[in-house]
Amino acid sequence: TVHNLRDLELCYAPPFGTGKDAVNFAGYVASNLLHGSFKQVSMSQVRDLVEQNAYILDVREMDEYEAGHVKSAKVIPLSQLRDRYEEIPRDVPVYIHCRSGQRSYNAVLTLQAKGYTQVFNVSGGFVGICAYEYFNDKIKGRTPIVTEYGLK
Repeated sequence: TVHNLRDLELCYAPPFGTGKDAVNFAGYVASNLLHGSFKQVSMSQVRDLVEQNAYILDVREMDEYEAGHVKSAKVIPLSQLRDRYEEIPRDVPVYIHCRSGQRSYNAVLTLQAKGYTQVFNVSGGFVGICAYEYFNDKIKGRTPIVTEYGLK
């Protein structure tokens, strides 16, 4: 089960791997989703969130953000989140993304530990948002919600 994956003991050799394997992390994520302690939304919902003026937080580093971002997103890099989390409102849902989903997953857990209850990970991250939006923007002739698609 996913609960077994969390605690699965795998051979650990520092030169060749990490203290917790990707299998363990998959178990943690799946367990959190099953228990409802971790919430997420699909990348396909981001356009609706933008149009509703939802609070979207980008936790990528500034150089990544400047290379392309969701137009209405606020940016607080994960590396600064512990010092700047009080800038994030507690009274509205907060939708968090990074490039792929790993940093935003950690950002959600960090904010939950700080008492935030309405934090959501955007599955697929900015890469997923861009791929989804690029396809639909080209097919439907829509105005982009991102400054650059970043699909090189």
